[in-house]
Amino acid sequence: MLRSQLKTKQMKAIYANLLPLDRPFYEVHEEGYDPLKAIINFWDHYPLVTIREYLYALDLKCKTIGTATESKLEAVQQTLFLADILRALMAYFLTHSRQIDTSSIKLSTLEANMAEIQLTKKINDFFQSINDPTI
Repeated sequence: MLRSQLKTKQMKAIYANLLPLDRPFYEVHEEGYDPLKAIINFWDHYPLVTIREYLYALDLKCKTIGTATESKLEAVQQTLFLADILRALMAYFLTHSRQIDTSSIKLSTLEANMAEIQLTKKINDFFQSINDPTI
């Protein structure tokens, strides 16, 4: 086994004992880490609609602290989502700080996300029109 493979295997064993929100801070130091791949992976798993749903659930959770409103599975899914957001933010930061060209990124959720942005623009335009003081 190559030295780098052994080191990676040892690091992964160490990661298993870390909290999910700690892992992204260490993963960026792994050999072969690519922030562009992390960004693509995030968007492949979370279109905007899904992100909004998770954030609504987290907001509700914050508002109902102390009441039993979720299952253990929901709590695990929310933790994994937060860890994935952290990974994406770190990838964007590293991409920016290292001045990495992002023009090669191809997002599988691009069309769905653009449709969501267009829909929210139409809704916003409607509310702006009924609140227009010149009417």
